[in-house]
Amino acid sequence: MSDTHTGTQIARRTSHKESNVVAAPPPSREFAAARAKATREIFALVRLAELDAALLAREDEGRGAVPEAVADERHGLRARLSPEIREAYDRALRAGRRPAVVRLDGSVCTGCHVRLHSTLEQTVRRRRGLASCSHCLRIVYDTAWLDADGSRG
Repeated sequence: MSDTHTGTQIARRTSHKESNVVAAPPPSREFAAARAKATREIFALVRLAELDAALLAREDEGRGAVPEAVADERHGLRARLSPEIREAYDRALRAGRRPAVVRLDGSVCTGCHVRLHSTLEQTVRRRRGLASCSHCLRIVYDTAWLDADGSRG
């Protein structure tokens, strides 16, 4: 009886180990949808920063009022951002950070040229696509998120 019992235990251990070797399942639809949403948000944020830079340059040159089409586009882009990203963007602008949105180069914020903490870098690269730099408050994004999608918005 002990031989059978020992054989069963070995078989259980072996099958248990084999079950841990199974390949990871493909990303879920929810994950893919969240990633696509984040990519669209990054596109909107980058375009908003481009518009705001142009508007600030226009203001510095003393030109007149903002064209209505530009104001409408800016409003639409802000509406596509999540409240937390919108607040981070506004915080960077209030702090005088121009540009307010910069890309990640290696592990360095291209706004202040300071290396990001590894946790923040991983957030930008793998989980979110963007985050606020803890040093300069600019929003740092990873261009790989934009290259993977190929379409704008």
